[in-house]
Amino acid sequence: MRALQLAVFLLSPASAAAAEALIVVSEPMSPAVREAIEGLRSEWSLQFDTVSASRPLPPGPHGVIIAFGGRAALRARQSGSLVVVALAPSYRPDRRGTVVVAMTPSPERFVSYLAAAGVKRLLAVRAVAAEGEFARRAAEAGKLAGIEIDDAILSEPGALPRLLRAEGARAEGIWLAPDPDSVTRENFGVVREFSRARGIPLFAPAAGLVSEEVRGELTVSFRDCGREAARAAQELLAGRQVAAIAYPSTTTVTAGATVSTTGPSAR
Repeated sequence: MRALQLAVFLLSPASAAAAEALIVVSEPMSPAVREAIEGLRSEWSLQFDTVSASRPLPPGPHGVIIAFGGRAALRARQSGSLVVVALAPSYRPDRRGTVVVAMTPSPERFVSYLAAAGVKRLLAVRAVAAEGEFARRAAEAGKLAGIEIDDAILSEPGALPRLLRAEGARAEGIWLAPDPDSVTRENFGVVREFSRARGIPLFAPAAGLVSEEVRGELTVSFRDCGREAARAAQELLAGRQVAAIAYPSTTTVTAGATVSTTGPSAR
């Protein structure tokens, strides 16, 4: 039996069509997606079925589709249904009726955590530019707090050391933004050594990478992403307006927390 079928019950197309919601995931499911679905279940009281992004979606109508991961999001956007996308940090809302769950706190909370950490200039290493609303709101909050966030776009994974030499001299903190194209074991090791050498804080891209030397304030747990996806989906089903970007209302990782990890994953 395939890995996905071991994790969830895949119902027939006829059964899936009757569900209030359809969950779309990549196969096999990653630990991050499993944790997010656990979070979703804690907030969700309606029926839902789970299917693989590697196959065509079962016929609808579906009240809402919740997609976990980039490949699942691309499959879900082919439908005419309302869509909530989570665990896909590079995905941008591209049509009405799509909500993307962010993998960071709100821009205002993001800046407040930097202020509490005493970081006035953050170097944010990204594979793609920050989402427009986040960048605007973070800049506004940063101006009030005297904090500047510099985005450094990583054109290719091997370019990170050169980027840090060019962009990191004035940084008072460094953050490797959550993105599967930039968060690799090698890149995490490079930014950790850079922060050690400079004596500046390193902020983790994901909750599972937090340790005694790596801070976690700027992360959102996968479970919280799933919980926020459930809240957004229920609001959509109720016919209420939801912002195109949904920021999880709680975080489960704080500075100084120790979380066991085997290193970052590229997917």
